[in-house]
Amino acid sequence: MKPILQARLFTLNFGPYTFSPGILPTIVTLFLLYVMVSLGQWQLSRAEFKSNLHQKVTERKNLTAVSLQELPHAIEDRVFRPVIVEGEYDAEHQFLLDNRIHNGIAGYHVYTPLRMTDGSAILINRGWLQQGRTRQDLPAIETPTTHVISKGLVDKPPSKGVILADNVHDNMAWPMVLQYLDPAELEQRLGYELLPMILWLDAADEHGFVREIPALKLDSAKNTGYAFQWFAMSAALLIIYLAVNTKRTRS
Repeated sequence: MKPILQARLFTLNFGPYTFSPGILPTIVTLFLLYVMVSLGQWQLSRAEFKSNLHQKVTERKNLTAVSLQELPHAIEDRVFRPVIVEGEYDAEHQFLLDNRIHNGIAGYHVYTPLRMTDGSAILINRGWLQQGRTRQDLPAIETPTTHVISKGLVDKPPSKGVILADNVHDNMAWPMVLQYLDPAELEQRLGYELLPMILWLDAADEHGFVREIPALKLDSAKNTGYAFQWFAMSAALLIIYLAVNTKRTRS
């Protein structure tokens, strides 16, 4: 092991200095440089992806609303596209997504299934309602029982995030309070299939509550900052490698 540690890759003299790097330190340095530069490039690609996606999403919001059948097949290409749906709300089955904050006040997001004329069903986020004085004091949810035509933005179901509790429904009471939204689980409760997406109800629709256009959190600047850090560490490692393996030649 000692000869390997002391073995030199080559020796280069320039003026009063000698650059003589060891074999093992050179291998380790090259490996670390490759990893850090690759991570920096990956962060830059992520920043570019987020920037392009943010621009696309902004443009999608201004497109003309179409039917669900006219949407692209890929889920990613459907996000935040305006659509028009028609059918009847399943007024007997309402879901309240818990721990939704609006202007510092706790409340729920109201999700109501819409059974559409083509036989499929989709969850409609109809907006925010304030929480009652107690957990048992659930808000009253006014829901039309007639045929409706609504406009909104398509989105993926909200991610589970940090789960504070399980979705426990021992009494099957309606409206049902949820800690997270799992379409597969809700299908079992409803007895019919749901499309793997949700619809944010348009702010002008009369059958909703407090609504805000959701913001897509795409912080490309954060990825650019991470890339700068990886490249800076790569430069620092290279400087250390050169300094450690360079000696001043004695007279």
